[in-house]
This record gives sequence, structure tokens and C-alpha cells, in this order.
Amino acid sequence: MVYFAFRHQPLQTFYYLYIAFSLLLVRVPYWTIRYALPSTRPVPWSLGRMVLVKCYRVVITTIFRTTVNTMCFDPTAVEKSGKGDQVGLVWTEPAPDLIVLDEIKEAARVNNIKPERTAGYWLGKRGPDGKVGQKAGPDEKVIYGFHGGGFVMGSAHPDFATGYIYRKMFDYVPKGYERIFQCEYRLSWSDPLPAQGAFPAALFDALAGYQYLVRDLGFKPSNILIMGESAGANLALQLTRYLAQNALPSLGAGPEPGAASPRGQLLLSPASDWGHTQEGPESSFARNWDNDMVHDFFKGFPTQALVGRLPPAAAWENSWISPGSTRIPNPDGLFRDLPPTCIIIGGGEMMLDPVRTLRDRLVADIGARAVTYVEIPHAAHVPMTHAWHEPENTQGFEASRQWLESLE
Repeated sequence: MVYFAFRHQPLQTFYYLYIAFSLLLVRVPYWTIRYALPSTRPVPWSLGRMVLVKCYRVVITTIFRTTVNTMCFDPTAVEKSGKGDQVGLVWTEPAPDLIVLDEIKEAARVNNIKPERTAGYWLGKRGPDGKVGQKAGPDEKVIYGFHGGGFVMGSAHPDFATGYIYRKMFDYVPKGYERIFQCEYRLSWSDPLPAQGAFPAALFDALAGYQYLVRDLGFKPSNILIMGESAGANLALQLTRYLAQNALPSLGAGPEPGAASPRGQLLLSPASDWGHTQEGPESSFARNWDNDMVHDFFKGFPTQALVGRLPPAAAWENSWISPGSTRIPNPDGLFRDLPPTCIIIGGGEMMLDPVRTLRDRLVADIGARAVTYVEIPHAAHVPMTHAWHEPENTQGFEASRQWLESLE
């Protein structure tokens, strides 16, 4: 596949017209006939859901052949529009004091990544003045979330697709969670787009958001739940691991490693293997090929953009980038000292095998009692993102509720 081959006009418009007409006149009728009988469907879904997943797949392919701009929100533009307060926009300052790990420093040097001011969006309870970003209440808990999008698209803006997950989480969280903060981390692009945001840019931004919650607003680390979906779950794991294994006295939580570790982490379909080390005829990439929608995220561009100027082998050997890779040289102990972890994934996902590898490594390092693993049968990628993906959508939220209650 040639990424963004139709990014320029008028080719982009012609391609959009082609996609629209081919969906309406050819593809949807073909899929309707092909999957009309339940016995012809690879998973026990309704005909409507089978066709809808296929349409989602076409939409994602269309984005990768035209432009990712339709899937991004520029927080500076949001602020200039005068709608920043309305959508809960805030800015967080860079956190250079938190960049202490030599491995991360070296990756940042190679990719010319520096801590930067970034944005975030609040959902939930506001202050008495109607503003967001009020100081933490006595023993108030907060969810700190990261959107998906393969590190190359997506946004923390509440109008982006994953805003649905966080709004609905309020129906399932225990008492004490009144606010959710989403980080607008830097996206990774590479040729043919302008190069930007390679690893560890997103981690730097995630650390800045954590500093904002702890140092600026006064949340106790033990009251912060870190959450993410897909690439955002990968980033959530990066952040949690970093916090649990390093001494970060500038956060004021204590001088010892792990003093600033969060309450736990909720990982929804974490993107765990950007080096594609578990592809093959018997893998979940093959088994679930016909009933998932994320194919184009695994064909080159996102991996190349995330790795940046690091050696190509970083895609499968760097445990921060691909924690579920089977080619990590020394995987033992990578996830030591992590807090309680819940992973929720669909049994029909292409990424299933790498996530199972990640689960096994977590269990080996922090014990089975600290790891909750929920595999929802037949569900496609992050079913909690889609209200139509029932009953799997509700099953995912119920599993989240049960796990959160177990932390109380």
C-alpha cells in the first residue's frame, strides 16, 4: 500500500467519490450477499454488524490514502476559536525534570525530541466558577486517559471518537471519580508527511500531564488511574512503567523509585507489537483478518513514524515501543513493580496474540493477582469505542467497573 497517495487535490476528491460510489453500489451489496447466511460469517455477528465493520475498514484505508487531518484536532485552533473553555481545554507545561532514564534520553537525542508544552481536555465536574482544572478535592480520584489512533492520528478532544469511552466511563466508575483528564500527546508522522513526534515524544507529553495532575492540582499518585485504548494503551503502559521504576522526587511523592506510581492502569486493546513479530498463517493477524478493521495500521507508516531515526530493529527490540514483541532480547523483569493492571481485549482482534504475550509477561513480573485479563469473545478492536458493538461494548464497561471496584 502507498500511504497518502491521494493527499493532493484534485486526486483526493476523485478518490473520495470513488470510495463513496464503490461502497454504495458494489461493496455493501457484495458483503450483504456474501454474509447473508449466518454460516458464512467468520464470527457470530449480525449481518448489519458484519457489513459495518467492513465499512469501518474502508474508512480507515481511505484515511491512510488521503489525509489524517480529518482525524486530528489542533488545540491551538480550538483555543483561537473561543471554544476552549467549553470543551475543557487546558495547557500543561513541559516536564524536563522527569526525564531521568538514560535509555529514554538517548532515544530522544536520536529523534531530536524535547519536552514541550502540550494540551489536555477535562471531562466531568467543574469548579464553582464553571472552569476546569480546579485543585483536587480531599482524596479525590481521577482517570488520566490516552486516545488511540496508531500514534499517527486521533485526539483527546471530547468530540473525537474515543471521547465516547471516557464519557461513558462515568456510568461505571466507583464513588470518588468525578473527573477525567485526557492528554493531547504529540502524533508521529514520517515520509511522505513532515517528520514529527517519534518516540519518546508521546511519553514526554504524558509525563507533563502527570506532573500537571500531581504537582499543579495536588492529586495523590495513589488516586490517579491511568487508562488508554489501542496506541493510547501502549502509551499508558509506557507511562506507568516509567513512573513505577524510576525515582522522580520532583513530583514530591518521595525520593525512592515508584513513589509516584499510580493507583493502577486500565489497558483497552493495547497495541503491543509494532515490529509485527507474531504474524503468520496461524496467528491472530491471520485468524481474525476478516473480522477486524485495523489492517492499515500494520503496513508500515505508523511503525516507521514511531521509530523515527532509531534503528529499524527498535520496532521489535525496544520494549517501550513493542512490549508484546517476541524478539525483545531480555524480556524478564521488564514490568517489575507495576501497579494493578487490567487488560480488556476482543477475541476477534488481529492484535490478540501480542496482547496475550504482554499479559504473560505482566503475570510473570508482578503476579497473577495483580493482573486482570478480560478477553471478550468475538469482539473487534476496542469494542468499547462503538455503541453499536453490543453486547461486547457493555461487557467491556462492566468488566472495567468490576476491576475498578476491586481496587477500592
